[in-house]
Amino acid sequence: MSDPAGQRPPTQTSTTQTSAARTNSGPPAIPETPLADALLAAAGSTRASFHALPVSRRGSIRESAFADAYDALFGRGLFSEATITAPPLDSFFFPHRSLARAEELTALAFGATGTLFVTAGTTTANLIALEALITRPDVRVLADKGTHQSIHFALSDKHAAVDYIEPRVFCEHSERAALFLPVLLEQAAAAERAGAPYELLVLNGQSYDGVVYDIRAILTALAEASPSLTTVFVDEAWGAWSYFHEATRGRTALHARAADPALERFTVVATHSAHKSLSALRQGSLIHFSGDPELAERLRLGRYRHHTTSPSYPILASLDLARAQMELEGRDLVERSLRLARRVSETVAGDPALSAFSVNAPAVPDAFAGHAAIDPTKLSLKVSGLPIEAPELRERLYSRHGLYVNRCTRTSLLLNLHIGIGDEEVAALLDALRAIQRELSPAGERPEEKRVSTSFIIPYPPGVPIIVPGEEIGGDTLRRIEAIRSAGARIYTIEHRPR
Repeated sequence: MSDPAGQRPPTQTSTTQTSAARTNSGPPAIPETPLADALLAAAGSTRASFHALPVSRRGSIRESAFADAYDALFGRGLFSEATITAPPLDSFFFPHRSLARAEELTALAFGATGTLFVTAGTTTANLIALEALITRPDVRVLADKGTHQSIHFALSDKHAAVDYIEPRVFCEHSERAALFLPVLLEQAAAAERAGAPYELLVLNGQSYDGVVYDIRAILTALAEASPSLTTVFVDEAWGAWSYFHEATRGRTALHARAADPALERFTVVATHSAHKSLSALRQGSLIHFSGDPELAERLRLGRYRHHTTSPSYPILASLDLARAQMELEGRDLVERSLRLARRVSETVAGDPALSAFSVNAPAVPDAFAGHAAIDPTKLSLKVSGLPIEAPELRERLYSRHGLYVNRCTRTSLLLNLHIGIGDEEVAALLDALRAIQRELSPAGERPEEKRVSTSFIIPYPPGVPIIVPGEEIGGDTLRRIEAIRSAGARIYTIEHRPR
């Protein structure tokens, strides 16, 4: 599959850095979006397609009784997609124009040697990645058992010789778990000493529940424990956003290799479910790679073998746009998510109207602290102060308040403060939780008890505290707060941070 134009390795300079440099000399330039521009141009100049996709340009539904439903669900703009590929746009499997340029820009943004777009989800992206990485049966693989099922299936289908490492649950409420690094290193070192080193390490770099591995720390330790193990595949499905903020970038897979010359010996492949954390359409996914120059060709061959031959160009264009948005606005979006996560945590800790809830410990135990952390935008909310369990609370949040939470355990809900969540949504969530607590545990029915506030509790208007840190909160205070809230004021809790 020779494709010289697509194999140009971009310079490993993150565009998040170049955008910052532009800010110092004036407003940042709007990043280039070659594929999105090409699709818009093609849609505007195409009168009809004598190929496929009857719904294109609303052709098959103009007089249909279902036209309004189509428009409400998908929007009139989505009908611009007309299964147009080359020559007006670009070949998906052999890109050399707008798609090739969009993938090159994305590789630059993430600090990778190259990037491939995928429109069939990260399940397919993982399959493609492992197709390229496992080139023969019985390749020795050391794998994180906590990875997505798609990885397990692909390893099985490739007949790899897999040894698994079992993550250890360290929080019974959230069910968060992490690998114990000494176990990983000893297993890799033992294989090295036995003369049968592992050829591939597979990690779940950023889990669904918010456990994040410090890939740089892991690779640094691995280089000493098993010098022969130089290929690493990291599923970062939930973590594309974290490349665009200095507080989170340092733990990521691609940044680890790019930032440390000592780690250039490693070939790193990472996959991202872009639709989970960026402004991309559902099933938009990314495969990034750095290292072995022959890997680029094998990844393209894997995409050719396993990807649908009818990729969605709107999904492809959304990946292009999502990358550009993160270059220009990503830091601010991530900063907002971090701020809102802090707001939820502080409000739950300090608001008596939310006393039935608490945030599960936001840090990993000391035994894991050297190589793992908790994603600060994923909060595990314990609901054990209510007379119902978390699954029922999740149902009430959706059926009565229109707020959807996907992940829950028996005692806790997982709140993902992604870049699409803003102040309005957080306020709605907190109000819904207060309403549910009032409904299930009315203040008049609770035994009188007093708590010492660690926060300022301030109704706005007028903005004058009714409780300051150190004051006791009893039944009278709770009733006053409820009366003020019922009158239309919003109640703010501001954590007191002593010097």
